[in-house]
Amino acid sequence: MNESSSSRAPRILLAITGGIAAYKTPELVRALQKGGAQVRCMITESAREFVSELVLETLTGQRVGRTLWGEGATGTEHIEWARWPDVVLMAPATAQSLARLAHGLADDFVSTVILASRASLLVAPAMNTAMWENPATQENLSILTRRGVACIAPDSGALACGESGLGKLPEIDILAEQALSRARSSRPHGSALSTEGVEISSNFSDSSKKALPRSQSWKGRSILITAGPTRTALDAVRYITNPSTGLMGKALAEEALRRGAQVHYILGIDKGVVRPVPATEDEAQRLALTPVLTASQMLEASLQALPQVHGVLATAAVMDYEVAEPATGKLKRSSEPVTLHLVPSVDVLAQLKRSAQPEQWFLGFAAETDQVAENGARKLEKKGLDFVFANPVARLGEEARSGFGTEQNSGFWIRKNPSGGAPLVDAWPSIRKAELAAKILDAIADATERASASP
Repeated sequence: MNESSSSRAPRILLAITGGIAAYKTPELVRALQKGGAQVRCMITESAREFVSELVLETLTGQRVGRTLWGEGATGTEHIEWARWPDVVLMAPATAQSLARLAHGLADDFVSTVILASRASLLVAPAMNTAMWENPATQENLSILTRRGVACIAPDSGALACGESGLGKLPEIDILAEQALSRARSSRPHGSALSTEGVEISSNFSDSSKKALPRSQSWKGRSILITAGPTRTALDAVRYITNPSTGLMGKALAEEALRRGAQVHYILGIDKGVVRPVPATEDEAQRLALTPVLTASQMLEASLQALPQVHGVLATAAVMDYEVAEPATGKLKRSSEPVTLHLVPSVDVLAQLKRSAQPEQWFLGFAAETDQVAENGARKLEKKGLDFVFANPVARLGEEARSGFGTEQNSGFWIRKNPSGGAPLVDAWPSIRKAELAAKILDAIADATERASASP
């Protein structure tokens, strides 16, 4: 009898393709194992140039899948490998591997196993910026996401080729967190070999099934969420940003997806920034994630999504100022002081509101060190918003207990007064951001339903 999929450790099949970031995969194997997962690895021929099969086999205690032919091949081995995992994580995913997946090619062990598998599939692209931004790559990625494949967006920074930009493999802990979360939510997984009575088409966890009635409350709604930080360049290799990790935006996106919403997610990328993890294939199909770096890029991406949504949740910590004239090369160390000329950056939320239709609602966030409720109410009135969540953040030198980079948040729920008077303000105690996300969506749904019901 097969081991019960609800009691065993989650199974993650790591598909390694031929990018230089493949050298990091032994560390990823360790991180997945520390998270409690059983791990197998399969590898393309080109990936063998960057990572040793012996190392991967030593770490996993399992043979590495590499070829459909040769000694020991059974002819149906790829089916056994395809049925084994809860999740397939392709990391790094090269431009070529994305193209293979998008067009259903099965010309090596890795692509054949993935094509035959019903497990959840995550891809973590890593490549040169020009390759990542190439329309062919983006179109292939769009094809995959429409099919329910989840993409862990690449980070920005120094690349192996000596250039700098989007295309770095995300941090190992982010890859492991998202794969483990998806693996746990995907069990019990559909399998033609299962003797546990699980339907082949089932990829939902018990918790997802129990949440189904609640998730229907936002079905048919489409929302835009901005999250994470933005940055401004100092020179070719340095930039200024803020401590936002995108945790609040992640919590709102995941809660909205659970409730059935379509989510357009514009995420500022930096070290430590987290991404939403859809719990089901259906949720993955309803999440469109666009990575950006600067305030201008966030505005451009948001304006493109705006006509498609019912409302906007602006959680991003957008830089209020930018360096007027960043150096095109690297600034060299000097004993002389350097003066930075900062100018106001684009106001993403204000410009979105000016471009919106009257029926679209807006939620803004206000991170404040002083006069939290008062500053939040001023932001609501100045920008013509419907809702603001104003939360206190630590002053310089203080320890952060809520807000940026923490799992908790507290603050003031501020909303437009339907009678036209001063904004209405409620104090909300410190709770986990996942709980706060549910509370915020409940409050928005209640307010918008009452507004639509009024004559």
